[in-house]
Order: sequence, then structure tokens, then C-alpha cells
Amino acid sequence: MSFVKQSNANATATIIKGLQKRNMEGYYFETAAEAVQAALEMMPEGSVIAHGGSATLTDSGMLDAIKAGNYTLIDRASQNTRENYAKAILSDYYFMSTNAITLKGELVNIDGNANRVGCLCHGPSHVMMLVGMNKLATDVESAVKRARTYACPANAHR
Repeated sequence: MSFVKQSNANATATIIKGLQKRNMEGYYFETAAEAVQAALEMMPEGSVIAHGGSATLTDSGMLDAIKAGNYTLIDRASQNTRENYAKAILSDYYFMSTNAITLKGELVNIDGNANRVGCLCHGPSHVMMLVGMNKLATDVESAVKRARTYACPANAHR
């Protein structure tokens, strides 16, 4: 195993322990393709799926895999309406990423419409997050800085 892969695996083991303390499950995959496959295997066919805006979901291939599968997708890209936000709250699965995650498993999100944060906190039966190692921050202060200086400007541009 390369130094980078070992470092990522070690950091993720620490993050997963922090997530468990917050009643969340975490998994580590070396590739986006492995993460996508695992997520698909967790969802029964016919599930209703919604998602927040996320470059990670697009870049990983997760959204394409959902669209190609036997699922009902509430696609916010086609209609970003209040009705779709309400449907998302009642979905079986909600997919999102996060602006940043700390080594302690703390999530930091700044959300323009509160749809991601709302669904994360209360709503769908299951929330799945795909989070790349690029989202890692050592602590909440650096996570907020990452969100404000990197994630938010990129999201506003999109």
C-alpha cells in the first residue's frame, strides 16, 4: 500500500470512530467507483432517491449510477422547486457530500437553501454522504475556513 493510501486509511479510521460517536456509520473506499458500488448495494431497487447539489456526486459517478439503476430519482437539476424539496424530505435515501469533515467526524456545511442541512438533520429515512479526502480538515476552525474560502465560492459560481 502506498504512503498516501495508508495515510488516507489511517485518517479515515479516526474519522469513522468520530462518526460512530455521533451515531453515524462510516466506510472507507480507495476509489470512487468502490464507494459508488457499495452505496448502490445498500439501496433496494425501487427506492426513492433525492440529492443535494454536489460536485462530488457528479464527479464520482454516483448520480449517473442512480439514473442508470432501478430507482425513482427526485432530480433537483431538472426542477429545483419547493415541491421537490418537500419530496426530498420524504425520500428513502438522500445523497449529499459535505463542505468539510474533521478528524473527529464533525461535519461542516454552509447551505444556501438549507435543503442539504435540513435533510441531513431530519427527513429522509437514510442519508448517504460521499466525502472525498479533499474535504478533510483537522478541526472545526479549519473546516469552517475550508467551507467559506473554497466550497462556498465554488458552489456560488456553479
